[in-house]
This record gives sequence, C-alpha cells and structure tokens, in this order.
Amino acid sequence: HDPEDSHSLGSNTVYAIMEDHNGTLWVGTDGGGLNRFEGIGEDGQGRFNRYTHDPDDPHSLGSDFASSIYEDRSGTLWIGAVGGGLNRFDPQTEKFTRYQHDPEDLESLSHNFVLPIYEDRSGGLWVGTYGGGLNRFDHETETFTRYQHSPEDPHSLSGNTVVDILEDQFGTLWIATFDGGLNRYHPESDSFTSYH
Repeated sequence: HDPEDSHSLGSNTVYAIMEDHNGTLWVGTDGGGLNRFEGIGEDGQGRFNRYTHDPDDPHSLGSDFASSIYEDRSGTLWIGAVGGGLNRFDPQTEKFTRYQHDPEDLESLSHNFVLPIYEDRSGGLWVGTYGGGLNRFDHETETFTRYQHSPEDPHSLSGNTVVDILEDQFGTLWIATFDGGLNRYHPESDSFTSYH
C-alpha cells in the first residue's frame, strides 16, 4: 500500500485472495476493501483497482474490510465483509448487492461479520459468521436459513463462530467452529453431529 498511489494495494493487511475463472486475482483487505489485480505498471509496481465502501452508495461494498472472497460455479463473485455482510458483485456494472442482518427479519443474514463462504455440489451457498452461526442462502427467494447453537439442543450447531466449511467427496458438509469443535451436517434431518 502506498497512500500517495490510488492504484496501489488498498491496505497492507490482507485477509483473502482468490483467482477467478478468468485468471483475475482478487485481494480482500482490512481497510482497503476489495482489490482487483490489474498487472504490473511501467514502474514495476503492482496495479490494483479498488472497490471500497461508500456510505452514500448502497451498491458499494458493505465495508472496507473484505474478509472472504468466493466464486460460485456460475462465476458469481461473493465477498464477505466485516460489518458489511454478504456482498454479490456484478462485473458488468461493477456494483454490489448487499445482504445484511436485519434484527426484524428472521430470514435475513444472521450476522454482518462474514467469514467463510462455500457452495455445495447442489448449488447451496453457505455463509459462516463470527458470532451468528451458519447461514444457507436461497437463491430463489434471496433469504437465509439460520443454523445457530442452542444449549438445549445437542443436534444444533455446536458453536456460533464458523471459521471454515467443506464438502467432502461423499457430499457430506463439515463445519469448523472457533469454540465448538467440528460439525457434520445431516441434510435429511437438518441437524448436526458435533465432534469435540
């Protein structure tokens, strides 16, 4: 990052990197938003195009802390933002659609601090949060199903800070939590088995 150069990396604190299907490198930073690598300039320095949060533009990135970047099988780019929720990027318009927590809406994202994003083999998009558990996004209705820890339910998600999501070769979804161990998702019962 060079504060005098608007085409330098947005911040020296990098949290996520991802190469899309076109070979474009995307970089998520803390304080510098989402950065698209444009190549090496004549000065030998890397050139970046920055996408940042604008409080006056609802189609800008939800916050300048891009914590995760994920490209789904359709080529759609999803960005998790700390405090800014889940963001879908449209490369044609270079605008974002934000999905954020609404305390009045139980089908909204459970928390605006988004960590991992993962698409399973059936096309389901899963979103892990810091403190808000796990969310499954419904593309048709653009709503979320929430999975959160309940002390009374041993088959609920074992922790509300989700740090990683993976589907194995058998189609089993595994969810790693910060403080609740490992979880195996059972789609037939919409429940979890936890491993401590």
